[in-house]
Amino acid sequence: MFFISVLILICSACPVAVPLNQTSDSFTIGSELSLLFYNVENLFHPSDDSISGDDPFTPVGERYWTYKKYRKKISSICKVILAAGGWEPPWFIGLCEIENEKVLKDLIFHPLLINSNYKYLHRDSPVHRGIDVALLYKPDRVSLLSHRFIINDLPGRARGTRDFLHGEFATANDTLDIFINHWTSKYGGAYETEELRLYQAKLLSCVIDTLLLNQGGHKVIIAGDFNDNSHSASIQLLCKSGQIREIPPQNGKCTYKYHGKWDLIDHIFIAGSWSQNECRSEVIEAQYLLEKDVSYTGVKPFRTYSGFAYNGGISDHLPILLRYDLKEGLSY
Repeated sequence: MFFISVLILICSACPVAVPLNQTSDSFTIGSELSLLFYNVENLFHPSDDSISGDDPFTPVGERYWTYKKYRKKISSICKVILAAGGWEPPWFIGLCEIENEKVLKDLIFHPLLINSNYKYLHRDSPVHRGIDVALLYKPDRVSLLSHRFIINDLPGRARGTRDFLHGEFATANDTLDIFINHWTSKYGGAYETEELRLYQAKLLSCVIDTLLLNQGGHKVIIAGDFNDNSHSASIQLLCKSGQIREIPPQNGKCTYKYHGKWDLIDHIFIAGSWSQNECRSEVIEAQYLLEKDVSYTGVKPFRTYSGFAYNGGISDHLPILLRYDLKEGLSY
């Protein structure tokens, strides 16, 4: 899904995942292609490193982030992944707010996930807090062709923000491009930061338009925490050309709650040679992902921390899942 002179901004990927030497006839055939996206809220490894942004998330830091708390969170995320997949874990898992390669290895080699044989794509981003995006994928379902990271040198910002992660995969009959995003937050004010998200929307749409111009037969999935809802100017700009279409959750649920108001800021979009009717998405809102909202009404995501107080939950976001029926959409 990418494009023009913007390509100058694209970095070659680091060799964090080993390319596969698979042919299409080595794939296991399943009935559904699936992608889970989950903002896992500050998934830091408890060990200290050279990045000052992780200092609160160490055993001696302000949040007293111990190995016991960390292992509980890792186990909980693994359970979410397995539950979302139903009969089979998702083919792809997009993650954001993960600190480094250590946490990805602890996820994929956890006893609950190790038999799924996930591999991952990741690199450390320039964000001062040290939180990145990553993509897990199942090599028995797809073969990795290439991957790259698109730099976001935001105007007026001395430091960069999270890269766009792009993975290109071969399925049995198709080429699939996946983009994982974590756009600039509204910290500092929604209006004050809007221009930065508009910039990211322009960059990503340019990348997708150029990709489809050069590789018209590809299927594209764009997933992430965009920190804006579907009616926001940035999302409208992303979809303006008509090439990129959102797959809204069929269950009509939202992923994030702020000051008592639910909102959908984690999105899944498609572009390229899909039939939109063959794709469906849903927000996963299992009971163990929610807690009572004592400040307002109803429930809210069961987050790990409430301020600086340990809350024992998983994340302040709910995950969102895309399904694509291969029986209808692809001829395997």
